[in-house]
Amino acid sequence: MMRSSSVKVRWLIGVWIVVIGGFLTGGCQAGGMPGSRLLTPIGQALLPTATDGIIPTASQTTTLGLTFTPTATLRVEPSATVQPSLTLTYQPTLTTTPTPVGSPTFGPSPTRTRTPTRTLIPTRTRAATRTPTITLTATPPLSWMRIQRPGLYSKVASPIKIEALISPGEDGYVHVELTGEDGRVITRQVLDFRGFLNRHFFIAPEIPFEIKTASEIARLAVWVEDRFERPIYLCSVDLVLMQLGKNEILPQAITQEPYLVRSPRAGAVISGGVLQVNGLARLVNDRPLVFDLMDEQSQMVGSARLELSQPYGDLSHIPFQVYIPYTVEEPQGVRLVMYQESNTRISGTVWLSSLLLTLEP
Repeated sequence: MMRSSSVKVRWLIGVWIVVIGGFLTGGCQAGGMPGSRLLTPIGQALLPTATDGIIPTASQTTTLGLTFTPTATLRVEPSATVQPSLTLTYQPTLTTTPTPVGSPTFGPSPTRTRTPTRTLIPTRTRAATRTPTITLTATPPLSWMRIQRPGLYSKVASPIKIEALISPGEDGYVHVELTGEDGRVITRQVLDFRGFLNRHFFIAPEIPFEIKTASEIARLAVWVEDRFERPIYLCSVDLVLMQLGKNEILPQAITQEPYLVRSPRAGAVISGGVLQVNGLARLVNDRPLVFDLMDEQSQMVGSARLELSQPYGDLSHIPFQVYIPYTVEEPQGVRLVMYQESNTRISGTVWLSSLLLTLEP
């Protein structure tokens, strides 16, 4: 199909060449241009034929006063058909094994990277304040003297059977007193333990009483004195007295020593006109803790009052520090008495402890 189209194209080109050549030859002869015969193709193959053996003939008559009939004969010899063949020849390439040049250089050995450890996050530390630091102490001792039974607000009928831990005073006596709501003394006993001086033991006396009403609040107090009749120790408990009925005994609320003095120690000699007391306290009520300095004539030579809050959290006592100014003209023995007054209708001291000191001007 491609060969037929190519032959037709060549044939058309040859016809156009013959026609254009005729025009050019005629024009040159009419004008008398020399050499025009050289432009006339004679015996030249101009047009290819589409079929072998076919000779196309082109004739053209041009009239410009002259008649010229050119004759052209074109013989096209069919060319041999060339069928190219593609031959692929595989030429194996020679693969050469590379030869290492020089000796290999060994780099540094890899090192083990330690796994980072967890770093504790720093915690915020509170700045120090001017508030005294509460230092945890060992378990405070049991109170030196206490009423073991009956406990606070126990309901009791006459006689009251009490259990108390005591140590006789310097005079060998133990005082037991029952006071009514109006401040009257319902009953009082002085127990003689002069044969048990400097001893510490339990007692179980019976305290009879009489009341005019069906029931009444009363305070049972136990205390001891020194040879100058100054109080050494006092403990108390409020009870509900009944004319008739069955006893209802409750446990004691105060078992640990309420007032602990760290300094000064008993028997210390103090000078300078001011006594500094450091210690711990667990108040028995909400009244202030009172500090009195009493000489041998039971005269007060110094006094101070201290407001304290109740312990909180795991604390059993609150630390305190108090300064007691005093006035003495010469060295003398005094008793430092620490106590709290009642906060109920029944007045008087509810708890007291003391120690001996020597004061100098």
